[in-house]
Amino acid sequence: MSTDATSTPSALPSVAVIGGGVMGGTLITAMKVAGWPGASITVANRGAAKREALVEAHGIRATADAVEAVAGAGIVVLAVKPQQMGDVLAEIADALEPGVLVVTVAAALPASFYESRLPAGTPVVRTMPNTPSIVGRGATSVSAGAHATEEHLAVAETMLRATGLVVRVPEDLIDAVVAVAGSAPAYFFAITEALTEAGVMQGLDRDLATLLAQQTFTGAAQLLAESGDTPQELRRRVSSPGGVTLAALEAMTNAGLQGVISAGANAAVARSKEMAAQLGD
Repeated sequence: MSTDATSTPSALPSVAVIGGGVMGGTLITAMKVAGWPGASITVANRGAAKREALVEAHGIRATADAVEAVAGAGIVVLAVKPQQMGDVLAEIADALEPGVLVVTVAAALPASFYESRLPAGTPVVRTMPNTPSIVGRGATSVSAGAHATEEHLAVAETMLRATGLVVRVPEDLIDAVVAVAGSAPAYFFAITEALTEAGVMQGLDRDLATLLAQQTFTGAAQLLAESGDTPQELRRRVSSPGGVTLAALEAMTNAGLQGVISAGANAAVARSKEMAAQLGD
């Protein structure tokens, strides 16, 4: 596994983004930061209000027609739901330029799903961003399909760099990325909810408990990122023998903390594989 490339391709191809939802809009923002001019980006989205908002925000082109959007594009970004992907691929396949790079942000679907539905030899790069990408703090993996080269991966990394951390993983590990990063923001939100409720039960005002939990997790994450220490070492530093924190951690461990987290990760991987099998039929 390697972290994102530092080189930027000298030419920035025109891009068609199919789907103007939250992730599509996030990727458009990232591309603008990376140097793509608005005039070289076209978004296809059925909702007129969303199209107008994206045009106003980014100075891009917009259309309701996916075939029109991909005409002449050097890169096609697929930012629709996995359940919609088969129909979208059937719609645009004959309109793609030879050698166009296809970048997908959809969960579960393997590169082979796209390769079997697109012209032979089409390079596909799978990406797995998570929702903190919206605020530039994401963790995104990129994986090459059968026909994607080093240059294709570098282009995808350039597009995604403004969303946060970008790492390369083999495609057979992307379900593990889903468990550890793709779905994990929801784990964090659930833990924050639980800690807030615990604070309320101890007498804190709900807004104050939420604020304290939020800031504590934000600060802890920043400390972990900047200290260079492992999570284990930082945990030990605040877990004095006989102290309050150690008592709390021991109670959580006895209640099955590690097992709960593992169960969630295992369920995420299993569901991702299940979705791939269902949608690939």
